[in-house]
Amino acid sequence: MRKKFIVLTLGLLILPVNIWAGEALEERKASAITAADEIINMRSSLAQAFIKPDMEVTEETFKNVCGAVGKRAKEISEKEGFKIRHAATKNRNPNFAARPDEVKILETFDKDRGMREVWDTVEMEGKRYNRYMRPIFVEAACTACHGPKDKRPQFIVEKYPNDKAFDFNVGDLRGMIEVMFPAPQ
Repeated sequence: MRKKFIVLTLGLLILPVNIWAGEALEERKASAITAADEIINMRSSLAQAFIKPDMEVTEETFKNVCGAVGKRAKEISEKEGFKIRHAATKNRNPNFAARPDEVKILETFDKDRGMREVWDTVEMEGKRYNRYMRPIFVEAACTACHGPKDKRPQFIVEKYPNDKAFDFNVGDLRGMIEVMFPAPQ
């Protein structure tokens, strides 16, 4: 994460002044949007490339799609200083269960299908973050793992005994991607 500082000299007193607003903030916001775009587009492209109609989805297929997306999100997070998270009310992985504030945003995305993004500022762990959120909608390839409960791949049934991420149809809201970075103080 880049921070710009100006040093003001007032007689013998030297004060660093953080100029994290304006242009630098707009750059961070643009980077957050780019990160969300990349993750959402990667998920869609990989699902379409690796999952074909009526094929059996294996754990290797799962790793090639969801695993690759998770790895890329981690790389972007480390490079950009972002916190990136997938949140859903019908989650498969308990780490992705939507918090109460996220549930409200997911409900808004579900009610207003024209809404494509939300920006806000949130406090977490005693720190303020700018937060960018984008909805994820179910595509045809997604239903191989997120369609009817009784048609889920066996490895998912075994690996995720508390799975709630099934019975989706094409076009349903699957969840959202959040990209957060420290807010200017």
